[in-house]
Amino acid sequence: MKHYPHHLDLRPASHARGHVRLPGSKSISNRTLLLAALAEGTTQIHDLLASDDTHVMLMALQKLGVRWEQAGESQDYTVHGTGGTLPVHQADLFMGNAGTAIRPLTAALAVIGGDYTLHGIPRMHERP
Repeated sequence: MKHYPHHLDLRPASHARGHVRLPGSKSISNRTLLLAALAEGTTQIHDLLASDDTHVMLMALQKLGVRWEQAGESQDYTVHGTGGTLPVHQADLFMGNAGTAIRPLTAALAVIGGDYTLHGIPRMHERP
């Protein structure tokens, strides 16, 4: 029987580069969009999940000044990263019922700083 350590120490990476094919997931798709938006340079995303939640995230990022393009009718996107900041420092963002978009975006905006209001349908105000 192999012995596995209880923990594994990893050194911080100075950068990441590569290709990843992700399964269809609202949560993964929205986190990918947010990371691409905050990264430096341009990120190509292939086969992004088509869902209301990812549409809400795309619209919120656009309102925050993040540039992105969709390749025709495909689910392939190009996101132009902002280098860890956002061009727009004040925004009112309607997030609908997109819990997978509002939670990570709230955390990112809190760290970045600015004057942002995030809200959604009445049910969103009852959810954690």
